[in-house]
Amino acid sequence: MIHREVIAEVARRLPHRTQRDVVEVIEVLTEVWFAELVNRQSIIVPDIGRLSIEVQDMRAGGALNQYGRLRRVYGRFRPTEKLKEHMQEVDLEQP
Repeated sequence: MIHREVIAEVARRLPHRTQRDVVEVIEVLTEVWFAELVNRQSIIVPDIGRLSIEVQDMRAGGALNQYGRLRRVYGRFRPTEKLKEHMQEVDLEQP
């Protein structure tokens, strides 16, 4: 689901809100989450899971030795048990 589809779906479910209202809320939410992730905090979305960004500073070796130290940045998502259970129910044959 892309950004535009999310906005349309939320606006459909909240008919008393305009799409512009939904866009504004999503923009603020994104800014808040962005700041939390940059500060190495976790984002917990109820019933879905925990999102975090982890950073590792490591010494380069081998062919990368010329770079000295490298910073590895990666995202980590830990789904809730509820989401895992629902995923088990999904037909894996569907695209």
